[in-house]
Amino acid sequence: MNFFENQDRARQNTQQLIGLFVLSIMAIIGAVYVATLFFLRMAPRIWWHPQLFLCVAGVTTVIIALASFYKMACLRDGGSAIATELGGRLLISDMANPSEQQLLNIVEEMAIASGITVPFVYVLDSEQSINAFAAGFTPNDAVIGVTRGCMEQLNRDELQGVIGHEFSHILNGDMRLNLRLVGLLHGILFLYLTGVFILRLRSSYRNERGFWLFGLALMSIGGVGFFCGRLIQAAVSRQREFLADASAVQFTRNADGIAGALEKLETRGSGLYSPAAEAASHMFFGNALQLSLWEDMLATHPPLSDRIRRIRGLNYKPSGSGVQSHSHAHGSVMGFAGNSSSTMDSAVSPEKVVNQVGKVTPEHFTYAQKILADLPESLRLGLQKQQSAMAIIYALSLNHTKSQVRDREAAPLEHRQLEWLREVQPAEVVEETLLFGKEIASLDPSMRLPLVDLAIPALRQSSPKECQQICKCVKGLIKVGGDLSLWEFVLQIVLWHRLEPCIHPESSSKTEQFDSIQEIWSDCILVLSALAKVGQSQPDAIAYAFRSGVFKLPKVEQQEKPETPIACNFAGIKKSLDRLRLASPKLKQAIIDACAHTVMVDNRVTLEEADLLRALVITLDCPIPPFLIPRKKAEVRRQKAEK
Repeated sequence: MNFFENQDRARQNTQQLIGLFVLSIMAIIGAVYVATLFFLRMAPRIWWHPQLFLCVAGVTTVIIALASFYKMACLRDGGSAIATELGGRLLISDMANPSEQQLLNIVEEMAIASGITVPFVYVLDSEQSINAFAAGFTPNDAVIGVTRGCMEQLNRDELQGVIGHEFSHILNGDMRLNLRLVGLLHGILFLYLTGVFILRLRSSYRNERGFWLFGLALMSIGGVGFFCGRLIQAAVSRQREFLADASAVQFTRNADGIAGALEKLETRGSGLYSPAAEAASHMFFGNALQLSLWEDMLATHPPLSDRIRRIRGLNYKPSGSGVQSHSHAHGSVMGFAGNSSSTMDSAVSPEKVVNQVGKVTPEHFTYAQKILADLPESLRLGLQKQQSAMAIIYALSLNHTKSQVRDREAAPLEHRQLEWLREVQPAEVVEETLLFGKEIASLDPSMRLPLVDLAIPALRQSSPKECQQICKCVKGLIKVGGDLSLWEFVLQIVLWHRLEPCIHPESSSKTEQFDSIQEIWSDCILVLSALAKVGQSQPDAIAYAFRSGVFKLPKVEQQEKPETPIACNFAGIKKSLDRLRLASPKLKQAIIDACAHTVMVDNRVTLEEADLLRALVITLDCPIPPFLIPRKKAEVRRQKAEK
């Protein structure tokens, strides 16, 4: 099952979830109706009273609906809202202790390998058990949360296995369904949770027997909602946990890591004390709530013994000796050929690129470790600070393809670029930009896109207005720098997309709206036109690349097809990409295939074109790992000799 099929499955699960939610409401209405009959002393003489039933049904439905809508409104900030509600503390890299820094390093490695932005990481300081979760609407606004016990009681391999499990949920599209489930469950659990809250206050109302009985009654009636809610959580969550466990093993090449973490869960526990854990229990790595009654039926996760047995039985035997350390990772190709030269053509097919979406291999993980190991210390430290991360992004905006770009005695074009930056940014930011620019110019070009993703957590600590200003500054630098290069186009669309959850938080919660290609045909034409123009230079080549992509779109014979690319600008491209992001998973797959055929019209791709294609896929909220990874020429020659 590929990424897009997983997304379709998630949409189908959402429809099933709504059906289960309606059935749960009906059960709660029945319970409230019977309780009302006894309260009014009508039972057992009268069991059916139409007017009373309609009144109870109306009031109960309104209460549940309001509670659900309220919770969904609270969750519009995505995963950060869940983490904060559970008592999470955001980890800041330059303030982290050694164990926290180790956790951040693991998350960074997996984010680069997965092709998603580095998620925010939260620690539940008051929870000493071993547990973790991933939450968010899309991979672009995901967060990772771990308990303090998870961070301190697991070794690096075990923690890596747990984080790999959570990244599987991010890549498989489970998070959006999980967040919707939290909102819906809050409605059907509302009576139960209100009763529990009242009973917890009983020590303050010892003389209020009626108040205490009212709480007990609410909890008892709400028990129907609790039972239905746990059944829904179990139905949605169990099978996905097996899949996430297997993905973590494949991801890290280390079954002992996640198996060891699960074994520690057996002896040290995974339960949480936070009251918010009830509605979010299906999101966790292990059972967040401990049940003694009907545990097999109501547990949100499969038995630990079953999960461990399946992992141990995978018999995963990698070709190497496991994930390489930083000092021995030389980079590899994800089923494709390539080397460190940015102009080196590499044989690759559009179909392979589409199949790569959402799939992570141990080689991706090794490559991510190598990137982090090869980063100069100044850049590594700079990525941890908000102002320095901003300067790194500005340095990436400078034109590094021409000589002496950052020299004040350089050509007027480059000099004007730097002078413009001095007009809009403080002197210390400009100086940092110059220093980081020298470091970036010496790096392999394949490290530029990962640098952007590594800078995002620090940038997202800015206010929405500041994030918007960063994007405008990058756009201004590029405009002053002359003709738009392929990399500058990539930087603009990726940066805007990565910062959009901060600038427009409501954008992440939007659901798919377009199931027909006709609704987004003009947007597809605009994006394919832009790709053809930035990827080719000759008019005939541009037209041919454009047509190659257009004829890969579904139902193309029913649509109006321009012979040549249409006029486009960055604002129009961004608007079209925002609409294409709302397409159904199947349509997205077709769009990405068309984009791949436009960029790789000759079935060959340069590193710059690979970055361009990845950028387009990223803006459609589809995680794509690096599929063109540089190798040293000596390694290529050695592999050819072995053949």
